[in-house]
Amino acid sequence: MSLTLEVCNMDELCVAMGGSETLLLDYCDKLQDWLKLQPHLPHDTPRKQLEWLILGSKMSLERAKQKLDMYYTIRRLVPELFMNRDPRDSGLTDLHDVTRYVILPKLTPENCRTCILQPTVNDVNKFDPWLLHKYMFMVGDIRMVEDRSVGDIFVYDLAMISLGHVMKLTPTLLKKCEVAASEAYATRIRGIHFINAPPFVDRIVTMVKSVLKPKLAARMHVHAVGDLESFHRLVPKSILPKDYGGSYSTMKEISDLLRKKVDDWRDWFLEQEKVFADERLRPGPAFDENDLFGFSGSFRKLAVD
Repeated sequence: MSLTLEVCNMDELCVAMGGSETLLLDYCDKLQDWLKLQPHLPHDTPRKQLEWLILGSKMSLERAKQKLDMYYTIRRLVPELFMNRDPRDSGLTDLHDVTRYVILPKLTPENCRTCILQPTVNDVNKFDPWLLHKYMFMVGDIRMVEDRSVGDIFVYDLAMISLGHVMKLTPTLLKKCEVAASEAYATRIRGIHFINAPPFVDRIVTMVKSVLKPKLAARMHVHAVGDLESFHRLVPKSILPKDYGGSYSTMKEISDLLRKKVDDWRDWFLEQEKVFADERLRPGPAFDENDLFGFSGSFRKLAVD
């Protein structure tokens, strides 16, 4: 059994993003042609990934060029997230003993994909946020090819979270993840939900808001311990696993299926270890990590001809 995702009708999705399927095909051709002219980038990006980036850029070809460049640039700049991605590595396999991360197979009525993070033990010593987000971005790579939705809803179950966990979520980690998600993976966040929120949830909310644009920060929702009713008003039970009042499978079952899918992509992840932007060949100045992530100045956009 494999994890099969319900996906949007392509014509409806293109319209929702401000274009049409005909325009998407035309932009894919143009993006491929542009890519072949970039000496510092790989030239064999799958068409499905190009399609994802165009849709995630709301049918803007110029923004899609920026995100495609960033997709390969960020791999070298953030090796903590984008190197050593063998799904069978002991670190990643150990991650699944303490955390479940899933993408739900069914879309919401608004055609959004729901992603749920559920820690399963409260031992802070076993919590490695860099490994966790590495796995989340690995799933993101697969989604670029296999998934189509109008946006993402992220759900964080805080039942097993302590202040010790929160302290490991450094500003550097959060900023790098935010830039990678928005600028390289074209993630479109439609909602963020914290469920089973502990008394110190305000610290988590403040920390997350510090790296989000105000428009995204306004889409955050906090649900107290045991208050699934308010959660269900925004994320319907019909798509949720049994763990959260739904009737669709369980977190463990979906997590196991997703792990199998990631393992099926193992050869691709191993091949991608040597695939990234070659700064020696980039036209113009090379990118600096501090400049890119705003650690010494504001975030700088990629210049694209």
